[in-house]
Amino acid sequence: MATATLPLLLATPALAQQLPTTTSPAPTTVAVTIYRAPYRPARGAMNLRNLDGYALVTETRRVKLPKGRAVLRFEGVAGGIIPVSAVIDGLPGGTVEKNRDARLLSPAALVDGTLGNRVTLRRTDRATGTSREEPATIVSGPVGGVVLRTANGVEALGCSGLPESLRYARVPAGLAAKPVLSVTTDSPSSRTVTVRLSYLASGFDWSASYVGTLAGDRLNLFAWTTLANSNAEGFADAEVQVVAGRLNRERIAPIEAAATRLQLRCYPLGTTTSDLRERRFKPAAPFATIEASGEDIVVTGMRLQAPAPMPAPPAPPAPPAPENLGDLKLYRLPGRTTVAAQGQKQVALLRQDSVRYARLYRRRIPVGQPLDAAAVDIVLRVKNEKADGLGIALPAGTTALYAPRGETALLVGTGTMTDRAEGETLLIAAGRSRQVLVSQTRLDDRSARLSVTNARNVAVDVELPLGWPNSGARGDGLTTIDGIPTWRTTLPPGATATLDYRF
Repeated sequence: MATATLPLLLATPALAQQLPTTTSPAPTTVAVTIYRAPYRPARGAMNLRNLDGYALVTETRRVKLPKGRAVLRFEGVAGGIIPVSAVIDGLPGGTVEKNRDARLLSPAALVDGTLGNRVTLRRTDRATGTSREEPATIVSGPVGGVVLRTANGVEALGCSGLPESLRYARVPAGLAAKPVLSVTTDSPSSRTVTVRLSYLASGFDWSASYVGTLAGDRLNLFAWTTLANSNAEGFADAEVQVVAGRLNRERIAPIEAAATRLQLRCYPLGTTTSDLRERRFKPAAPFATIEASGEDIVVTGMRLQAPAPMPAPPAPPAPPAPENLGDLKLYRLPGRTTVAAQGQKQVALLRQDSVRYARLYRRRIPVGQPLDAAAVDIVLRVKNEKADGLGIALPAGTTALYAPRGETALLVGTGTMTDRAEGETLLIAAGRSRQVLVSQTRLDDRSARLSVTNARNVAVDVELPLGWPNSGARGDGLTTIDGIPTWRTTLPPGATATLDYRF
């Protein structure tokens, strides 16, 4: 693979040679507010290659401005910055012009910016094995391969079969090692000022993961938030906030890089197998022959499943309560944290202990469709109210429920939940039961009979929603919950109950 080596004592040319340039290499403080992807389901995993959320990044920087018009360069902004969203406060002369330079320093950008110019080709001598250098001119690249003109003629880089690399005399004008947002300002005097830069950037997302631990008739509820950043730039020691809810936002196409990835291609005569001698191999014995020989072939496998969220750690500092942001909810993460580049991390979001719950046996029933001794789900119904130990807005996410067993805790169920405001009800999955069974038979074209049996030695509360909202099911014993006709009943040990309904 070709490599690009750069002399250490080089200065990057100014983007605008007519005006003096001031560079701010990094912020002194930074705050990141992450908005989750609006259409990613709660169970959907975040893909670092395609994060559809975004973030509001607010940076504080100290910059020294010359008198008069000058170019101020903000280095190290997020690669997914949306330039039109940038707002800059604190410049005494205001902002005259904004530019986002997409020409980042890379092997491909070096080739693209040096087309037609001299470089130094370092290669290994085939006869002696020593390295030697010779002048060359880049004829074409970086797409489709890099073609050079040397004293020996025109050739493609990386096709000699020996190590080759290019050395450049200088950095092409306009290339930067970090993403840059540059602005033109007009300061009335030379001074050092504190500037606040705020901008939206794509390539972020976050999700919530709830971990519940049973403690007798109470539930200890803990939530992680997973922060994801697909940008090549990280934000160290940042104040991080996450926003739950769906914000109306038009998608804006990201700025394409000025140069694509460097491609090295060779064009040899013939094919890669032209000079190979033909060899014949004895085919493998058929399966019947192997079986007759007495050998056993054993194939084992298991279903690949996503790991359940980790159990709750020791109690962290109590996070601040969620705040209203219009119809959205804002969660401030306690302390400062680092939003790593091209990575994910988990941070404690909230903790609520001693939450009341009710155990239900539940199954959604398709209206009028036959069922024969179908198992039901076990769920914990929790009222999101302060009187029951909760009473805070909960963002959508995955759930994992653990039950103590000796000195450890065992996973008993996983599920998902949608955004739940204070006063609403949430259901936490707690496994499946084959001791509470439900059956359904059709009585005629417009009616059906439900029956549920409890084989446990304790009474159980059963809840059977019939279809979806406006399913048309009606009958004595049905109540409406969340717009869905629902049969709720309590079954003593060993009992069976039936319900006839029309639809």
